[in-house]
Amino acid sequence: MNGDDLRGDSNDQSVDGNNNNSSYIKGGKCESLDEGIFAFMHWLNSEDKRSLSFTDNPIVLLKFSNDKHTILQDTHLHAEVHVEISKGVPYCKYCKEDDCAHVGFAICVEQLYGHRRSATEERIEDIIEI
Repeated sequence: MNGDDLRGDSNDQSVDGNNNNSSYIKGGKCESLDEGIFAFMHWLNSEDKRSLSFTDNPIVLLKFSNDKHTILQDTHLHAEVHVEISKGVPYCKYCKEDDCAHVGFAICVEQLYGHRRSATEERIEDIIEI
């Protein structure tokens, strides 16, 4: 494993030996939809869904507007990420891709919380009972 590969080994240890959630990041980039789904499942099972600590949540949902956009916080990149939805197709404005981990996370949010069909933007506190 080289210094650019931050994927954990079978014990989910990073190259520096710390136990962390860096399995969805390789070379500082969110690699795939599947890694976004993994990050969503991790966030969904997190005890503190608002925690911006990378070890707690690789990606955190900040705001969600059904079929319009999702605003996320990527705790590894330390960046607010906007995923816009146009004609049903999500697009990450940060990565400038339609198949990164942020899009995978946003698709999961749409599938789980999109049934609300609210026309207003909702914050995480509005969506999940914390």
